[in-house]
Amino acid sequence: MRALIQAITDCGDLAILLPIAAVLTGWVLLIDKPGIIKGWFVALALCIGGTGILKIYFFACPPLSDLHSPSGHTSLSTLVYGSLTLAVAASLTDWRRWLMVAAGTIFVVGIGISRIIVQAHSIPEVLLGSVLGIAALSVFVAAYVRDGATARYLAPLITVSVMLVIFLNGHELRAEELLHRIATYLNLASSCRP
Repeated sequence: MRALIQAITDCGDLAILLPIAAVLTGWVLLIDKPGIIKGWFVALALCIGGTGILKIYFFACPPLSDLHSPSGHTSLSTLVYGSLTLAVAASLTDWRRWLMVAAGTIFVVGIGISRIIVQAHSIPEVLLGSVLGIAALSVFVAAYVRDGATARYLAPLITVSVMLVIFLNGHELRAEELLHRIATYLNLASSCRP
């Protein structure tokens, strides 16, 4: 059971999510719909930038005793896997669409819960990561629906994404230490103490 939980939490690591985000970027560029392209880049910037900025600030000035670092695994998983889920679900009809949405949601929620189980994050940190991810995903969903969902190049997108999850699972790419150093360098702690 521990191995399964670790495998699930590893699906939210930057080592997997950044390559899949790059594949998603290529895909939105290939489908060539300006609104979707803009929506994706805004969503990506909101998710990565928002999570990074809050991690830096909260490291120096935690607002709660158990809120030191919003879960980046949760925020970026929500955006990346949520976007993949949206793309596939939009190409389906009937009960299959809702089954896809349910499966994608369960997967993303599973990653968030796994972060709590492995004690990498507290409940408030995972919830904040979820809020950031949902906000970013909402930007992409709005653009994707407005500019017309498409199934173009969907098979290669899903195939490459699944291969990345399989082959990169267990690899780590850590940004936390760098963000902590940035907070220390900026001397943010001095600005949050009376």
